[in-house]
Amino acid sequence: MKKRLLSLVVALVGWSAAWAQFGNCTPSEMQSYVDEVTGHTITMLTDTLKHDRFLYQTDPMWTADGKYLLFRSSSRGDDKEIESTMPNGQTRKWRPTQIYFIEMATGKIIQATEGPNLGNAYLANKTNRMFISRREEGAWNMYVMDLDKFFADVKRGKVKKSASYEKFIATFPTEMGRPGGYAVDCNDDYAYITVEREGTAEERERMEKAAFLPLTNQPIKIKPTLCGIRKMNLKTGEVTKVIDTEFKVGHIQASRFTPGEIVFCNETGGDAHQRMWFCTADGSVFKPLYKETPLDWVTHETFATKDYVYFNILGFQPRLRKQVSGIIRINLRNDDVECIGQVELQDDLQGMEGQLRGRGFWHCNASRDNKWAAGDTFGGNVWVINVETGERHWLVSDTKMRPDHAHPSFSPDGTKVLFQSGHFTDGKRLTLMMVDISNLE
Repeated sequence: MKKRLLSLVVALVGWSAAWAQFGNCTPSEMQSYVDEVTGHTITMLTDTLKHDRFLYQTDPMWTADGKYLLFRSSSRGDDKEIESTMPNGQTRKWRPTQIYFIEMATGKIIQATEGPNLGNAYLANKTNRMFISRREEGAWNMYVMDLDKFFADVKRGKVKKSASYEKFIATFPTEMGRPGGYAVDCNDDYAYITVEREGTAEERERMEKAAFLPLTNQPIKIKPTLCGIRKMNLKTGEVTKVIDTEFKVGHIQASRFTPGEIVFCNETGGDAHQRMWFCTADGSVFKPLYKETPLDWVTHETFATKDYVYFNILGFQPRLRKQVSGIIRINLRNDDVECIGQVELQDDLQGMEGQLRGRGFWHCNASRDNKWAAGDTFGGNVWVINVETGERHWLVSDTKMRPDHAHPSFSPDGTKVLFQSGHFTDGKRLTLMMVDISNLE
């Protein structure tokens, strides 16, 4: 195949039929092509007809046994369109997102959730389980799903109702804040949950005074909000406070290697005075992670190894090129900072018909053995860098970076790079893709 070819207003009456999709399997959609610019063979995990997305790059997507790969989609099932009333009185229509798994040995795609109330899903680290949050009758509830039991019944062709595989953990107490995203500790015993909170008048005043003011040509995408992090015991359901913040908390992630270590950001939708933050689960440590200068535009931090967090310092504007930019790592133990690498403008534009779309890396990730760093660029390309030698390898060209970014991530064994691409649909829908890097040095 050539590269170029290719108030919630819900009527619940019709939902029961749609929910029957739980456990459905569809045949493999895998196929491959050779990237005409880089020469690498790319495996397409899903076809171009659906709108599929990986989880955010900081969240685990592989089951603990490495046999199944998780993604989400709002276009694969027959879910009814929902009409919602927004706080400003406007209405919007949307289709629920569901969770799916690809069985990597066969390519078979399995639907693993159903219904209109799915919140977030997070895979356990040590066992084949999935934690699921749902909003039900105004409550935020946490469940855990036994994936081994589910996959076994899928193979037998005798899938039961979803409740047969799920166990209720707890309802989040409203007095602890309004819950949002979460991450699960590496031992699978706690969920660290972001909340928005009312706070005091003094806190709100401090927040407004400290709020980041972007340049005149940069819109304020996300307004500052009093937030915090809460900890839910995934055995007992008890919820306790970790920290409160006077900024919007985003991109929360827990170390995959060390219990009780949390990284998160001040989410503005753009630049910030101080983006990256670190805290411990007992709240005894709460500090900036990499203290920024006015010329640092920091973004897209991710836990890489036991001791390192990777992030990007952007270089897409001339003013930002007056000091180092690229994929950076910081040592959690001694705050040492190293630049792993950057991609130059002329390299990033090869094969792109001369269209200037920015300069350098935008998102980054790392293999668990710390051998490889991966990054996508403003030009829509995906690269990997040998962390020890600094050698760069251009893997994929022209992912379009729309309707979402490529967000590269690694398989647990570090031999494959996953990414999403709008290439074959000219940026209208995403296809999930993978490239094998086991032959790279």
